[in-house]
Amino acid sequence: MRVNKMSPIPMLYHAHHSQAADDLPFWLDWARRKGGPILELGCGSGRVLLPLAEEGRSVFGLDRDANMLEFLRMRIPDGSRERVSLIRGDLRRYHLARHFPLILMPCNTYSTIEPVDRRIALNRARCHLASRGNLIVSTPNPAILAELPEEGEAENEAFFFHPETGNPVQVSSQWQRASEGILFYWRYDQLLPDGRVEREMISVFHYVRGVDDTFYDFEEAGLKVALTFGDYDGAPYETDSPHLIIVATPIFRAIP
Repeated sequence: MRVNKMSPIPMLYHAHHSQAADDLPFWLDWARRKGGPILELGCGSGRVLLPLAEEGRSVFGLDRDANMLEFLRMRIPDGSRERVSLIRGDLRRYHLARHFPLILMPCNTYSTIEPVDRRIALNRARCHLASRGNLIVSTPNPAILAELPEEGEAENEAFFFHPETGNPVQVSSQWQRASEGILFYWRYDQLLPDGRVEREMISVFHYVRGVDDTFYDFEEAGLKVALTFGDYDGAPYETDSPHLIIVATPIFRAIP
């Protein structure tokens, strides 16, 4: 019998990105304000979803990556399992037949959506918002992305011990500009006991679109930009802010 081995990428991705938790209080605070159920778009390995569920929230997580969802499914604590629903789907095409007081798109997911598809994805989210609900989207600051040089030299970004083997893993990152945006990639180098290095790689393309164009996409999708922040402490958005965080409300109610 052939046994399919799960890709190591979700585990490495989660171990790496779980080192950054400065945004979690922001998402948890909004969950307390709005209540549940909550829909997270692009839930990935559950870095945001699981803390929400562990705090007692009913959370629906949607992602198109089957490996990420399977990794997440295996990590749901027994005490949270009944509050978590996972759906494999496309951000542009899903229908859950319910409305949510809070929909989240954290972890820079929005900037990985092609510009031609962004209004479609936003419209899908609007159709699933309750009448007084909020959609919250976080992205890297487009103004900063636009100013990055043509290419970034590889640099060490993080270090952790492999969750399964205990071997040290060094993370290095690099970027390269393209016509529509920037390709970021990460190398995960696991140092084996015999001195060899086992490498895995992840790449993510972020499309660069101006802030005004981003606001226009929200408006065209039937969403009003109610608040903007430049970081997870609630500072106002500025051109030199690390992030662009948008809190939107539906302009009108639509039936999915």
